[in-house]
Amino acid sequence: MKTLTKMIFAASAAVLLSACGGGGDDEPSKDLFSIWTQDGTGATIDIRGASFGNPHYLYAFAQDGTQCICQLTVVGTQEQGSFAMSRCISTPYNSAKNPLCEAMNVAGNYTNASAILTLSTQRGSSTYR
Repeated sequence: MKTLTKMIFAASAAVLLSACGGGGDDEPSKDLFSIWTQDGTGATIDIRGASFGNPHYLYAFAQDGTQCICQLTVVGTQEQGSFAMSRCISTPYNSAKNPLCEAMNVAGNYTNASAILTLSTQRGSSTYR
């Protein structure tokens, strides 16, 4: 009887653990559409509410604190893909500060592995956790 109980327990544990997804290092352990904090600067990006292939508006801040609104489009999977930030404009609109927002218009690729988001563009790469 004890052997049968141990076998049932072991089988149950195996089923429960298999539901966790296997845990490969290349699998994301954080949803892509989350709040991310940039390594080194502490700057955050909040992309909650975004979805694949659908434009999503987000707020960003230029280096001098100017608030910008940009359209973000993401194509790919939770693990990897491409993104574009476009139509960045200062909010409220300020013609003197708007060039800082326009500089945020960028396209590139991303990877999301082990709760580390890496964004790569023609300007270089940055990582977020």
